[in-house]
Amino acid sequence: MSLSLVLLCGGAAISADEAVRPDVAKLLIKAQELHGQKQYAQALGQIAEVEKFAPSNALERFHTERMRAMVLLSNNDQAGAAQALEAALASERGDAADRMAIMENLVLVHYRATAYEKSAVWAERYLAQGGTNAGIANVQIQALYLSKQYPSAATLLSKQVNETIAAKRAPTEVQMRMLASAYQQSKDDANYLKTVKIIARFYPKPEIWQELIYRVLARNDFPDALETDSNRLLRATKSPIKTAELMEQAQLTLKTGYAGEAFDILSAIDRKDPAIAATELARLDQMLGKVTRMRQEDEAGLASLDARMDAAKDPNLLVNAALSLSFLGQHARAVAMVDKALAKPALRQTEIAKLRKVYVLVRADKRDDALALLDTFTGASAEAELAGLWRLFLQSSAELAKQ
Repeated sequence: MSLSLVLLCGGAAISADEAVRPDVAKLLIKAQELHGQKQYAQALGQIAEVEKFAPSNALERFHTERMRAMVLLSNNDQAGAAQALEAALASERGDAADRMAIMENLVLVHYRATAYEKSAVWAERYLAQGGTNAGIANVQIQALYLSKQYPSAATLLSKQVNETIAAKRAPTEVQMRMLASAYQQSKDDANYLKTVKIIARFYPKPEIWQELIYRVLARNDFPDALETDSNRLLRATKSPIKTAELMEQAQLTLKTGYAGEAFDILSAIDRKDPAIAATELARLDQMLGKVTRMRQEDEAGLASLDARMDAAKDPNLLVNAALSLSFLGQHARAVAMVDKALAKPALRQTEIAKLRKVYVLVRADKRDDALALLDTFTGASAEAELAGLWRLFLQSSAELAKQ
């Protein structure tokens, strides 16, 4: 944004005894002409001549400093221009529109001069006095952030973001990233986490999901039994997972009896990836051969599975069987079996069982049912937090599908 300066002279008087003297006006007009010809040094020379007519009155100081600022800006002297603009305002002359324009430009000039604290101060004054340029609010936030006034930047930016979302519009990714950084720099972990979740909603990226899921894994009360469930969300969100980590996930799920899941994990690994070492590739092939055989055995036992589960006394076995059915593509049977388990009072770790039903429903492409089940989770447990991330993932996926 550039200054819009109008040179007032002659009859532009504030009072009967205050006016721009003709000799001063002549010099300022000449300076304006030289400025138009891009002869900036000569224009500044004319302005310097004005000082010979001291003492000047307040109106002359206003016009002289405003002209000086215009020339200095054209000569890319941001700091000098800012000083001249502040001197013009200090004269307490000029009409309201002129003074607002000067304040608006002071925000930008200080910002370009990397005087971010001063830029933020003038932005606050401009907006407090009714300034209507909405862009100044953005400059204020950036100036606060760049001057390391992170809590203040976060407060203003959070208000912007909340208003945007309330208006059913998406905040920009730049806004969200800056807000998250401001909270992080302020060591405000609660609001940082809240902001990262908003980023996941509007701008879901694998690394965002990974960060959110890893935060659940890092909880002191995270139960070991929930690890396979967090791994499922990591894979569903396409979080970046190294081949060695995927093989560990497959090994873990195999220990819990899910050969079909282990087969899915290992089959999805790109064997042509040059980053996979030859020894690791050989181990991958060996594991894949093993889980393939185990998966075939599971398929062979499908016909008798219901009868065996009806005889089972431990309802947790029903949950395990439901997942196995889902990994073999038997989604309807899987949902029915996990419902049977959830109806039994002897079921242990009900919240984990519900999370596993969510996963079965997602695999069955019953996302609305999954969301309805996720809404039943309450409290602040690790299971409830993981359920919240599943809900966020399903909602963001649905929003992306509409775009």
